[in-house]
Amino acid sequence: MSIFIAMEDFTTPQFHPATWLPNGHFQTVFASLLMPAPRLTYRREILELPDGDIVAADWLDGDATKPLFILVHGMEGNSESRYARLLMSKCQELGWTGVVLHMRSCGGLINRLRNFYHAGFYQDIEYFIDKVLPQRGYAGNVFLAGVSLGGSQVVHYLAKGQALDHVKAAVTISAPLDLKAAADHMQSGLNRLYVLKFRNSLLKKYRLKADLIDDAELAKGLADARSFWDLDNAATAPLHGFRDAAHYYAEMSAKKCLQDIVVPTLYLASRDDPFVPESSMPDAVAGISSLLTDAGGHVGFVDHYGESWMVPTVFQYFLNWKH
Repeated sequence: MSIFIAMEDFTTPQFHPATWLPNGHFQTVFASLLMPAPRLTYRREILELPDGDIVAADWLDGDATKPLFILVHGMEGNSESRYARLLMSKCQELGWTGVVLHMRSCGGLINRLRNFYHAGFYQDIEYFIDKVLPQRGYAGNVFLAGVSLGGSQVVHYLAKGQALDHVKAAVTISAPLDLKAAADHMQSGLNRLYVLKFRNSLLKKYRLKADLIDDAELAKGLADARSFWDLDNAATAPLHGFRDAAHYYAEMSAKKCLQDIVVPTLYLASRDDPFVPESSMPDAVAGISSLLTDAGGHVGFVDHYGESWMVPTVFQYFLNWKH
């Protein structure tokens, strides 16, 4: 395991990856589909956004004197994703308040507007942290984590947000910071199976919003998609004002704004991530600590007991900045 620390050092739990999960695909699939994760009872809030759209926020209420933990999920994830349940259960164990902030159209709530979400869309995070939370007394005692695509959104927020004194520290987990590199990486071998999973989920949402979107060409492009280039050319780009996937990747890759982050931030990833190539993972950058493991897959990090090493590592980092 190699560690590049650009900020104050912190002690990480020892990671002994499960030998019975021999590569990143096994780590990824086990963590996503099979790893035991407690069921949680959330309190759902529907947030009305300034542009008239809505998103779901799923809360675990804790001690009001303790920190607030915000989790932004990954592509087509939600508060019931295993990684979300594991992270939020640790939050509950500490007595913190926790909230999973969903992207538009996620968490079983179809949004009102034509668009969905993308890797650089951080405005809902900004509205929630900078406008909603201060009215509820949470300003200045917030810890933020983003998983996969949500990690990319978090980086954009940390680099571009206006009221960053509300956030004490942040963690991004398995985040694609170079979108073109990640899309290229996902075009071969078993990686294509993940793309089909995302395509089917997005196609289902399109059908629910077909009257609103009203774009037969987009629907056909989605149905025919076999790669992230296909998905983003068919849907992400036209729905969000980009010329095509290449334009989207060039404009919204979070690597361009890492140097603008002033909040203590940890980038956590594994070199065998099937979604994110190692060559696109950052070494130490001003304001960023990079923790790269040799094994762990995409949001996996399963140890030899079949448990998550990621969860205690994330919270150990936060506790380092608690005071």
